[in-house]
Amino acid sequence: MVLNTMLRDKKMDENNISQLINNPSEGLSVELKDWIDPDIPEGITKIVKACLAMRNNDGGYLLIGFNNESGSPNIQDAPKDVEIRFHIDKIQGYVSKYSSEAFEVSIHYPEKEGEKFVVIEIPSGVKTPVVTKSGLNEDGYDYIRVDKVYVRSLNSNNMVSTTEAKWKDWPQIVEKCFENREADVGRFLRRHLASSSLNDLKGMFSKFFGDELTKNEIDEQSLIDFLDRSKKRFLTVVEERNVELPSHGSMEVAATIIGQIKDFSTDSEFLNLISSSNQSYTGWPVWVDSRSFADRKAMPFVHEGCWEALIVLFENSFHDHLDYWRISPEGRFYLYRGFEDDIGGGDRRPQSGTALDFGLVILRAAESVVVAFDFAKAMGCDENGLMKFAFRWSGLRGRVLSSWANPERHLSYDREAYQDQVLAKLDVPIDTAKGALSGYINKLVNQLFLVFDGFQLAEGVTNDIIRRLLERRL
Repeated sequence: MVLNTMLRDKKMDENNISQLINNPSEGLSVELKDWIDPDIPEGITKIVKACLAMRNNDGGYLLIGFNNESGSPNIQDAPKDVEIRFHIDKIQGYVSKYSSEAFEVSIHYPEKEGEKFVVIEIPSGVKTPVVTKSGLNEDGYDYIRVDKVYVRSLNSNNMVSTTEAKWKDWPQIVEKCFENREADVGRFLRRHLASSSLNDLKGMFSKFFGDELTKNEIDEQSLIDFLDRSKKRFLTVVEERNVELPSHGSMEVAATIIGQIKDFSTDSEFLNLISSSNQSYTGWPVWVDSRSFADRKAMPFVHEGCWEALIVLFENSFHDHLDYWRISPEGRFYLYRGFEDDIGGGDRRPQSGTALDFGLVILRAAESVVVAFDFAKAMGCDENGLMKFAFRWSGLRGRVLSSWANPERHLSYDREAYQDQVLAKLDVPIDTAKGALSGYINKLVNQLFLVFDGFQLAEGVTNDIIRRLLERRL
């Protein structure tokens, strides 16, 4: 399923607005305000406080022109000069004047029922709590006071509002800042360790961790064996059900938890635990829970100590899917997914077998890693654990690296693959913050991209896609 990125091209439509209003629980920080005058102290105050509060909440959206309780648009009072009243230079000027730390906001003017509205996008990435550095006083009244930290909170009616930070708000503020700083530290270490020879590092540490290195090699081989056995099992299930599959390429993921986990068995309670910990970062998540599907053949079943499911949905060009997964209570997970470049994708999808969209590669790899992390934590893996991954992409030969699913991410020229399969491995400590995963994922997918005429992707692109995935802005 190809997902439309909500704000990638800095445009929004009526459906995007509805999604923001009706799905506030899906990782998005959203606040609604009725029409305000951005040229008077009251209006300036509302905008500044909301922007600073959302920045301290690691980003979000301020929608202006909507009833905060019902979410309905105020069409009657919509001004005709919305883009002038809420010009980016004016709003950015307010934020820069009153915020202790400069951050860039974006403004969108979507249309709903023939009228333009205002969406102010506040970016994530806060590393230091933003504080009011200037005050706004008029006629003896302090609209904005200096040295105040604003946060988002629930009032007595369970409505989200902006308030001054209290003692109970500080752990969450500090945690968000720490996670973003940890991501920066991770990128710093990767840059400066990248020039070190792996063999040199292995030799340097082997005298201290010789046994662990041997164990790591055993764990890697065990994971590859699991990958190969699961692929054979997939082919067996396809044959047993007499399913005719179209020509397609595929992504396979095998993951295993290295560390102590709780004891589980292959019962419905374990499947419920796993399914409930899958946060559905996209519209068609990895390891999708198919128990509610109309096709009973798509429902999960137990085979030799694993839950597994084969999902073959060929209904129309956009909603076609080919998934197979296995989940073991011992902490092993496998996923087989047909390329969206060949199956599904809608009218823009290229001819089967001709292209591989690099953005979809990053998105699916990142989602697999993040969800596997969620599984590990649900199974009780402590912070000293490790996640080992093996990714295998097949059916590559003759494909051209593409950006068909998102033409905004332009590639300068065609790069073709002459190798048909790529196997890449990845180890990630379980205590790694999700915001710090971009370096790991970038290193992973670049092993695949190398076969496309030596192409290598900058980490900034990977980081942007992962950030949007975690914020569910896809």
